[in-house]
Formats: sequence, C-alpha cells, structure tokens
Amino acid sequence: MNLRESIGIALGGVRANKLRSFLTLLGTIIGVASVIAVLSFVEGLNRFVKEKLLNAGANVLVVDKYGFITSQEAFEEANKRPDVDWGDVVALRQGVRHASMVVPQAGSAAAVRNGSKVMKAVSVGGRGAGYDVVDDLSIDSGRHLSEFDDEERRPVCVIGPEVAEELFANLDPLGRTIRVDRWTFEIVGVTKAKGKMFGQSQDRFVIVPIRTFSKYWQERGSFSIAVKSIDESSLPLAEQESRNIMRARRHQRPGQPDKFGITTSETWLELYRTLTGGIFILTIGVAAISLIVGGIVIMNIMLVSVTERTKEIGVRKALGARRRDILTQFLVESTTLSLSGGLIGIALGAGLALLVGAVSPLPAAVSMPAIVLGIVMSTAVGVFFGSYPAVRAARLDPIEALRYE
Repeated sequence: MNLRESIGIALGGVRANKLRSFLTLLGTIIGVASVIAVLSFVEGLNRFVKEKLLNAGANVLVVDKYGFITSQEAFEEANKRPDVDWGDVVALRQGVRHASMVVPQAGSAAAVRNGSKVMKAVSVGGRGAGYDVVDDLSIDSGRHLSEFDDEERRPVCVIGPEVAEELFANLDPLGRTIRVDRWTFEIVGVTKAKGKMFGQSQDRFVIVPIRTFSKYWQERGSFSIAVKSIDESSLPLAEQESRNIMRARRHQRPGQPDKFGITTSETWLELYRTLTGGIFILTIGVAAISLIVGGIVIMNIMLVSVTERTKEIGVRKALGARRRDILTQFLVESTTLSLSGGLIGIALGAGLALLVGAVSPLPAAVSMPAIVLGIVMSTAVGVFFGSYPAVRAARLDPIEALRYE
C-alpha cells in the first residue's frame, strides 16, 4: 500500500465519522490555534517595538533626573537629585564628541483652544532643534521648528493632525493661531499621522520651542536630554561621555552613585522581554497541554480503529502485507488526522490573532516560522501518539486476527 492510498483511507475515515473525527481533532486544533495566536501576538509586538518604541533608532540615550524607575522608593530617592538644567544641555552639546545631536525636552498638558472649540489635556512638548529625528516626526504641511525659533523664544508651534482636525476641520491651520493654556501661538507646521499606540493617540500634541516652553511653563524644572550618537556602534562611547560630563557637573567622586539617570533603547527592550517572556512561556505551556491531550485522544481513537479493523488487518497479512506495511498505514492515518487538526488550528489561530489585532490596540502579525512550527508540532503529535497503536496493529497474529469477531 502506497502513501497516497494510506492518506486516502485516513481521510475516508474522517469523512465517514465526522463528529468522532472532529472531537478527536479538537485538542490538536485548540493547541495549535493557541500556539499560532500567541506567536502572532509576540511577532506583532516585536515589530511594534522595533517600528514604534524605537522610532528614533537604537542609537539614542536619554539623560534626565530620574532614569529607569521601578518602585516608589526609587522614585522618592531620585526626586532628591538635582534638576537637569540648561547648563547640562550646553555641557552635553559641547562635550559629547560622539553625539550627532543633543535635544533638550520637556512636557506638560494643557487645554488648547481655537475660538469656541476646546481640546482638553493635550500634550504640550518643549523641544530643541533635532526633535523631528528623535521623535520620528514628519511634516505634512508647513515646516518644523528651527533653531532661530528657539533662540528668539518665538510663540510658534507645530501641531499633530488630530489637533488640526478637531480645531480647524477642513480649514488650513497654517498661519492661524491657537490658545495653549493662557498663551497664543502661531501654527507653522502640521505633522503626518502616526496613529495609535496601545489605544493612545500619537497625534494629539502641540510642540513649541524648548526655550519658549521654559518661559511660559517651566521657569524652574528638570529637562530630559536626548543624545543621539553618530551611529549605533558609538552609543556606548556617547553614553560614557555623557555620564562623565554629568558627574563632573555634580562634583561626584569615584564610587558615588549617579545623581541622574541614563536610559537607552536596550533598557526598554529588556523590560519588554521580561514582561513578555513569562507570558509567552506560560501560554505555550498551556497550549502544549492541549496538544498532549489531543495526542492522547488520537492514540485512543487509533486503538479503537485497530480493534475495529482487526479482521481487515488479518486479511491483509494473509495476502502478503508485511509488518512494515501495516505500521506505515496506521502511522500515516494518525499523522493525517493530527495534521488535519493542525491545519485547521493554524487557520483558526491566525484568523483569531488578525481579528483581535484589527479590532483592538494589540498588534498581531502571522509569520512563516509560526506556521511551520504549527505544522511540525501537529505532525510530531500524530507520529508520537500514533506509534503505539501502529506497532500494536503490526504485531497482530494473522490467524488470530482472521478469527476475530
């Protein structure tokens, strides 16, 4: 009996006993669907992190007062540190030789008005020149803020497309004015839309020159400073230069802990891996249990099939079928059953992941390695759990099998 014939017999059995076959495959379907869905979400998150969270590139570090805070105690301790001020900005601009740009940043939230239209809790950011590179912002119309705008403390701003849409509808906002908190700003640019990140809009903001921001909102306060290194390989050098300069400005002796914080993209990536790693392992473990249960069900059904077809096996052996032929037939049948469930599970898991990704903030992307893994897993379940019934069928004595009623 050839492979094609064995597969035909297996599929014929599936069609002849549809309900039993569905219940047999249910564990495999659920297990494979779970694995595919989890891998799709992980792949989607990986792409999201690379495209969104690291939009400025892997060669950016941020110097600020707090650094990476993971507890209330650490926050209270960091709050005692001196503020990062304009002198630190100037020192980093002059002293970090491996930096392509040093961009001071500050932020707040305020109501934004145009006539009778009001938007509440809009993000207001003060930015230095080069912010468009660090924040990955592209202009849709108008221009970005310039160094001249910053030096002259001009009351100008760049707005996000959501602000433009809500306050001006179909009108061109360029050259018009808006009220941000208590002050009036002229709009010189509108950025391209970036969409949402975890359900939060990335287009609801107003950006003003950093010195203008300090003049109106933050006469005293702490900046954060984005330092973009020349390239990714020079990031450690830029980080060490930034640390040396900040420690010198705070008159710190060797061995004293930093009185400032430095975070890089690797800091956030490590947090991301920690958060997703445990969830991934737990979910894969649950899916593996479903696959094992599905495999046990397949083995049980194959044992029933061997019993039901004992006389058939005896006839085939009497006609010259070898043990290897019987073994191959039942292995192919169990593998075909399991693989059929695996393919259904792949389609179900991928469809579910893409559906959730379409209607929720959770990103999802189906990758070819995930599909291959689903096929390999379902095939392995069929081979492993079909081996015992196949061996049992192959060892049947033909005379006893022919006598079986």
